[in-house]
Amino acid sequence: MYKDGICRVNDKLYTKTIQFFDINYQLAQADDKAQIFENYCDFLNYFDSTISVQLTFINQRANMQDFSKSIAIPPQGDEYDDIRREYAEMLKNQLEKGNNGLAKRKYITFGIEADDLRTAKMRLERVEADVLNNFKTLGVQAASLNGLERLELLHSQLHPSGQEKLKFAWSDLAKTGLSTKDFIAPTSFTFSKDGKTFRIGEYSGAVSFLQILAPELTDRMLAEFLDLDDAVTINLHIQSIDQAQAIRNIKRKMSDLQKMKIEEQKKAVRAGYDMDIIPTDLATYGEEAQNLLQDLQSRNERMFLVTVLVQNIAPKRQKLFSDIMAASGIAQKYNCALKRLDYQQEQGLMSSLALGQNQIEIQRGLTTSSTAIFVPFTTCELFQDGQALYYGLNAISSNLIMANRKLLKNPNGLFLGTPGCFAGDTRILLADGSAASFEELLARGVEEIEVKTFDDETGQVITAMARDIRIEKYADVLKQITLEDGTTFRCTESHLIMDDAGEYMQAVDVKEGQKLSGGHTAVRVSVLKLPKKVPVYDLTVPRYMNFLLENGLVVHNSGKSFSAKREIVNVFLLTDDSIIIADPENEYGPLVKRFGKQGQVIDLSPTSSNYINPLDINLDYSDDENPITLKSDFVLSLCDLIIGGKDGLTPIEKTIIDRCTRLVYRDYLQDPRPENMPILGDLYELLRKQSEPEAQNIATALEIYVNGSLNVFNHRSNIDMDSHRVLCFQLKSLGKALKEIGLLIMQDAVWNRVTANREKHKTTWFYIDEFHLLLKGQTGAFSVEIWKRFRKWGGIPSGLTQNVKDLLASREIENIFENSDFIYMLNQAQGDRQILAKQLGISPTQLSYVTHSGPGEGLLFFGNVIIPFVDHFPKDTSLYQIMTTRPEEVAEAGT
Repeated sequence: MYKDGICRVNDKLYTKTIQFFDINYQLAQADDKAQIFENYCDFLNYFDSTISVQLTFINQRANMQDFSKSIAIPPQGDEYDDIRREYAEMLKNQLEKGNNGLAKRKYITFGIEADDLRTAKMRLERVEADVLNNFKTLGVQAASLNGLERLELLHSQLHPSGQEKLKFAWSDLAKTGLSTKDFIAPTSFTFSKDGKTFRIGEYSGAVSFLQILAPELTDRMLAEFLDLDDAVTINLHIQSIDQAQAIRNIKRKMSDLQKMKIEEQKKAVRAGYDMDIIPTDLATYGEEAQNLLQDLQSRNERMFLVTVLVQNIAPKRQKLFSDIMAASGIAQKYNCALKRLDYQQEQGLMSSLALGQNQIEIQRGLTTSSTAIFVPFTTCELFQDGQALYYGLNAISSNLIMANRKLLKNPNGLFLGTPGCFAGDTRILLADGSAASFEELLARGVEEIEVKTFDDETGQVITAMARDIRIEKYADVLKQITLEDGTTFRCTESHLIMDDAGEYMQAVDVKEGQKLSGGHTAVRVSVLKLPKKVPVYDLTVPRYMNFLLENGLVVHNSGKSFSAKREIVNVFLLTDDSIIIADPENEYGPLVKRFGKQGQVIDLSPTSSNYINPLDINLDYSDDENPITLKSDFVLSLCDLIIGGKDGLTPIEKTIIDRCTRLVYRDYLQDPRPENMPILGDLYELLRKQSEPEAQNIATALEIYVNGSLNVFNHRSNIDMDSHRVLCFQLKSLGKALKEIGLLIMQDAVWNRVTANREKHKTTWFYIDEFHLLLKGQTGAFSVEIWKRFRKWGGIPSGLTQNVKDLLASREIENIFENSDFIYMLNQAQGDRQILAKQLGISPTQLSYVTHSGPGEGLLFFGNVIIPFVDHFPKDTSLYQIMTTRPEEVAEAGT
């Protein structure tokens, strides 16, 4: 082995190895699958008869100590270390649910014959560059291994326990007189007398070859081998045949078949029967040979000799035979056979090492398309090191999803969820035993009310506060379910209903005879297609996330904010970053209060003494020399919200506001002392002094926000945004008149914090619930501009919304999609699914994961990776309690 990764396997064979990573082939759209397959065929056709190729797929037991280190959270010596330990323990338990205990790696090793190293090096480097470029065409990440990395790979193959690490340095060769082989060799090799197994150190192993008997193969076979939860290594040795030689061989075979046909015809004449009656096999072989010749001559096909080897390794012989049976079952499923390499176990073992040498002479001739059916791609995994956060389990492989948004080109993110909803006449069971419909509660102006809910930890029906009673959206398709007691309710098909076993199911899946919670049975079910869309309703019950209908049936209410809360807790525990939350429904306060001295909840209302000055600015507000330009955009957005109306501000109004904005900061820019910072009242007075009648109209519109009852934003800021890591701005008490204005001012205040934190090299995470409120008119334009700038300034914004359509309100707003490399999608309505599929290139298979999906299930869009996830966060943890705490519990704790 040489330092640059070239290995001289024998006197003339030199090889190199490249590691490559997975792409989402199994979940890709049909057209994308076909394109990947076509590109992979071109990839294989690149290799001529002078290059030997070995594809190696290794599923090996990982060193669990290394895995534990990668998910460990170092203590920080504060009051949250016990939660950090619990979080790490939770990750460890989740790790055991999947097969993260298996390290899955993929390699391609290619070799050529040369007389000396110099000649081999020049050719191998050219092939290496071409292979890397071909992987790039496939959208596959790949990297060449140097000599040390190849030795580590071979060492891991020869030490299957995964517990021993290679101890080697190039300087050791001269010191010890040993060769590189001596450093990677195991303690012992033993090959059994019956020629069927071997022992390598403490482990037993066996190598089998795949006998391809099926007339047609499928791209699922290799994927299923790789899905095995056992330590297995699959090797494909591929040797291209010279095209001219392959055509000559087929023509020769066709000539032989023709001779045999003539002989059979002569026999038929002598025997006195029809000379056209020849053996069926002979006719079949002739037709196949003709088709094969046509493929090679006109369909861009080549011929390859392929050997498929399956190596099983286990700590005990009983487990080894069980693993071999599991692998044999997969082969049998696809009409193939897994045959043991009797008395060739040593050659099989050597051929299973990523050296690029095939010592097994059992080969099957396959065309390019037949060889490419062993597509080496299945599904992407996402497991990053460093400050990676937990996002659930991969729904396909059950492996942990650990991702670090800071590593993305655009870490900006969106949390998208569409809860199930009820018709307005649906009656809810209240705490006092009475019932009321959604329509009645909204008509009475009820903002929160105690309802009956089901505590799934105790199995008891209890009382909890329901809030945010709302029209969620409009729908024209509803599921109507009639129960055995004669009661009927209507809901969207995605709504979750508890069955008699305590599990939630989609309304779309409820059939007649289905046993449901509360002792009920569905006796009639139907789908109503309405002539026009009608309002459908929902509410939120924090922590319990369910409520009871009048008849005692338990139904779920979706909470998109739980996923954001989990990320907030993760960020808090793993980093020292700043976190700011815009909370229009006062939902995050209990969580932030649990952060103790490091968290602060700030209630903004017309009667509170907490103030944010919307005209606050710092000299680093913009990356331009003049910070007033961006601030003017904000003031325009603010005025547009106040007076813009349906058509927005007129050009004259925009000109006046821009002029007055520049004037109002003149004193502060000359002498940037806090007392010179302007407030809204100063802008109002300047507008009054302008000569245009439009200026007077703007000033009059601002008057209620300066001297009237809505003057909460006409004060200098008195909030200390630097003393607490986590800030939560509660905006619910602002009421409808001020909520959107409050969100916009919050966004501007956070931008000020982001610019200040950049000087401290500190990241700022910003969560905006009900994000769609900031996507209209001039406000939307300012939001888009801020969204673009955040990454450059060390900010990571996240918008939470259930209104996907608002993200497509204009071409400008669509930029938010384009500038967001993190999108966390929960259950989506049909129209929203189609929008997301088009915007993000989601395949129908992937789309199924956000179609009638259960709580905590969906799709994660992370950079160029799309992964289906399941996030059933363990409920028996303090973390879960923190994220689902009700406000009344916090109040009780404080008394």
